Amino acid sequence: MIPLIQVQVMMHIVEDLKHGPFLHKILHSSSTMESKTDVLRSTITLPCGAVIPNRFTKAPMEEMLSTFGGGKPNDDVYRLYKAWADGGWGLIITGNVAVDRRYIGMFFDIVMPDAGNEKVDAEYLTEFIKYARATKGFNVGDARADSSPPDGRRPLAVVQLVHCGRQSMRGSFRFPWKPSVAPSAVPVQVSKDKPGMIDAIMFGTPHALTFDEVQDVIQRFIRAAVFMEKAGFDGIELHAAHGYLLSSFLSPKTNLRDDEYGGDAERRFRIIREIIEGIREKVSPKFVVGIKLNSSDYIHGGQTEDDALQNVKWLAETNMVDFVEVSGGSYESPAMAGTASERTKQREGFFVGFAQRAHGILPPSSQMRILVTGGFHSREGIRNAVESGVADAVGIGRPASIEPALPRKLLDNNIPDEDAKAETWTPPPPPSFMPKVAAIGFGWSTMWHSAQLHLIAHGKPTDPKASMKDFFFNLHYWK
Repeated sequence: MIPLIQVQVMMHIVEDLKHGPFLHKILHSSSTMESKTDVLRSTITLPCGAVIPNRFTKAPMEEMLSTFGGGKPNDDVYRLYKAWADGGWGLIITGNVAVDRRYIGMFFDIVMPDAGNEKVDAEYLTEFIKYARATKGFNVGDARADSSPPDGRRPLAVVQLVHCGRQSMRGSFRFPWKPSVAPSAVPVQVSKDKPGMIDAIMFGTPHALTFDEVQDVIQRFIRAAVFMEKAGFDGIELHAAHGYLLSSFLSPKTNLRDDEYGGDAERRFRIIREIIEGIREKVSPKFVVGIKLNSSDYIHGGQTEDDALQNVKWLAETNMVDFVEVSGGSYESPAMAGTASERTKQREGFFVGFAQRAHGILPPSSQMRILVTGGFHSREGIRNAVESGVADAVGIGRPASIEPALPRKLLDNNIPDEDAKAETWTPPPPPSFMPKVAAIGFGWSTMWHSAQLHLIAHGKPTDPKASMKDFFFNLHYWK
């Protein structure tokens, strides 16, 4: 037994050491190191009750892993998403899943089956069930995924539903002479000064949707959401940004209608409201419904930041939306591609100013979450965004194509802040024969990052010198 006097002496020594420089440094360092990731590990409860286990969102990217003309998910897709699920992401939002295969973005996107064929529906459902299981981190044959509700331990699996509208290129599972569709017959202009040959060849002038055709679009989104819940996904995200169909309804530049779906801002917003209402009527209360919105179209005559803020306010007032993912731009002005100023890139977060304003206009009763995607690449930048209240979670796109387990790296307390950063690889320049316009350069960079995703899907390490020749050769040109 240690005498009382010795215990007292030892306690005094420990106390002195505690306030001395050596031990104080150790204790302080340990505490600081732990606090570096605490906020990034914290959970988010969405209004529907689903729990996101941390603040990292794998943002949607163009994968080009399905078959030419659009098709089902496949083994390559499952391996890619299982890698992300194992990488520590809290929320995984899939790449484009087109609600209408006639109007896809790239020629190898995943699509919804057309309504009316039960056999095809069943075939697609089988593959989408595997897709959902992989995205949640289960093996595709593990039936436990079907009965495992979101509980804050596995990533939430959310499908991005998209209709590419006027930005669907010619030949996208329709005859080359068949136009795309849009709210109004306003052509895409990727050429700088005036519409040119590139615009005519790639896109042409879209067909203005009739009232009945608008109703068909609405029902396609609703049907897709119901289908995804049946497949086992935790939710959906409506893609209403980047110049796609829903985004073009919101823009005064591309929506020149004078009916129920055009004119003032509220009528331009109507199609989105009706889609959300229709989805909520058909899915369970705990099914996640999110939406991606532009903070601005970054183009003259397009949607302004004030317009976008009004849309956020209306969404919050519906009490039907769990999160808004903030982005910006379109094919005509691709801000989402990282074409921001050097000052913005250094600050991290291309759209944080808008997100801050969006938080400020939310009604006090609203629990809708704001996600910010674009420009984040370091633990410090992400932590600052979350701690300041600018973003409830941060979306990371292209860095996730290089480091699928990036969250695990940024959450590792043994890695100091100065090293807790995403790898940054610069894609090679486009071939000299490609036209020098922003949309083409964006497309080339997109394909280069898709090539990295193909490497992950095939169980290979990502490579800053990835062969674009191999990438094009290995695309699924036939079913």
